[in-house]
Amino acid sequence: MTISAGAAELLLVANKAGLAETGGGHGAKGVDFQRWWAVLRMVEMEQANEPDFLLLFETVQDVTELDSASSPARARVYQVKKKDRGEWSWSVLTGTTAPPKKKSSKVASPTFTKVSDSALGKLQLSLAAFDKLPVEAYFISNAGCDIPLAAGGNAATSMPCSLADFALEHVQFLTQALQTLAIDGSPAPDLTKIRLKRVAIHPDEPSSHVIKSVLELLTERSPRHAGQAASFVESLVTKISPLGRHTDTCSSFDDLVKQRGFSRQEFMSALGALETVPDHSAYLNDWLTQLQNEGMDFMEVTAIRAQAARVVREQLTGATLPTVQPLHDFCDAWLDSNARGSGLLPYFEMALSALRKNFSGFRDAELLARFAMRAIKKCVDQN
Repeated sequence: MTISAGAAELLLVANKAGLAETGGGHGAKGVDFQRWWAVLRMVEMEQANEPDFLLLFETVQDVTELDSASSPARARVYQVKKKDRGEWSWSVLTGTTAPPKKKSSKVASPTFTKVSDSALGKLQLSLAAFDKLPVEAYFISNAGCDIPLAAGGNAATSMPCSLADFALEHVQFLTQALQTLAIDGSPAPDLTKIRLKRVAIHPDEPSSHVIKSVLELLTERSPRHAGQAASFVESLVTKISPLGRHTDTCSSFDDLVKQRGFSRQEFMSALGALETVPDHSAYLNDWLTQLQNEGMDFMEVTAIRAQAARVVREQLTGATLPTVQPLHDFCDAWLDSNARGSGLLPYFEMALSALRKNFSGFRDAELLARFAMRAIKKCVDQN
């Protein structure tokens, strides 16, 4: 098949009604989990030196990954689901009851009416929708899957694995169940093409593991900016969050990419933007320590630190609001016309007094955070 045929087939499948997921049963929290995982996946591909990639959100399933932003030759389809407690059961994953441990003439014939609405059923339907483009499917979660494996043990503790790794009776039963989704004459489902993978992203605190992975990447690629790992991750999540909100039928592959896609080129552009932003965090830490030593309340110091992180995210995403620019301009002008004395705290208090008069709609912590970042920028630029 030609490369252009890969994009054409992906568009055709993406526009098929009834395939795509739309966030699952956990609402906004589930979608957030998917976005944090997507950033983690980008980092994994970048660390693996993948030459190109494209993630398409709410396309075919929760996320579709292509090996090229313009000429895909293979695809991976992902369901990305968080679970607050426990493990995924056979019935939830397959829409069927578990195969009986012992054969008995009294066992009722299995029913497969719910298979098409199950997690693995949806992934199988997605695979079957592709005719030429090589595709794999993945079920991604923070929780394990309570299913026995042929080699012994359980998928809950032995992920990643494919469905073909299940215990024999489960493989036979699942093959029978998934076969009911196929049209007559179709080959048996290839269970090696559907895989289960567990990720160390906690649904209530998804950022920590992702930030750790980004920190490793930045330490290798851009060590001077490793301290901005958290801001970089949050800026990426902000960039990809709107993608997939509109799932209208797309008339072209380019439209699909524009509406729902995030490419390696965009990832590298974000990394490049990070490298143009000086890492002021070390200076900020020094200043906040000095302010606390001079008597500033530690709660206020913490609030300033949080607001400063927000300022860095704005710089990375280019999302600084027009209403903020006059505040920055005022800080710059005030810094030029007011020399600092021997103490840092009196200088900040004097600046805050002037800022309150002109920008009463802002909280003190944000005013001081923006003032501090402008002051640090001024000092760094002079050098």
